[in-house]
Amino acid sequence: MATFETVRRKPLVPPDENFEEKIRKSFLHQGVMTALKGELVDVQPGYVEIHLPFSEATRQQHGFFHGGMVATVADSASGYAAYTVLEEDEECLSAEFKINFLSPARGSKLIARGSVIKAGRQLVITEASVSVVRDGQEIDCALMLHTLARAKYVKSGPHTD
Repeated sequence: MATFETVRRKPLVPPDENFEEKIRKSFLHQGVMTALKGELVDVQPGYVEIHLPFSEATRQQHGFFHGGMVATVADSASGYAAYTVLEEDEECLSAEFKINFLSPARGSKLIARGSVIKAGRQLVITEASVSVVRDGQEIDCALMLHTLARAKYVKSGPHTD
């Protein structure tokens, strides 16, 4: 189990009672997670967990998960954690993130756990910890701090439902 743990500042009460359905539907339309066989494992108020299996498509030249894949799964987990505190007619877009790589992501699966730190009127601040499963154990490999901007429905492309 990863050693990072969010200290909850205030209890989170999702303003949209259908937040989990909204997140699961959105996840199905996320091309990169679908193509790489990402799995939305857990959705709770202020928290989302996503797993990403290792494959030839996710590896870099040394045989580890590519750093871009680590950042992608962290972005998705922390971004969807933000969705849990949005109004029904809102979505969010990344404004900024910072990721620290702690160890090589060498293993069979990435586990990203996103949590809300603060939900403001215009911005939502989240974090994600990413661990890699190696020989049956989770090893911390990255930590992300993520700022997302609230937006009324932003849709483009063929999947706009």
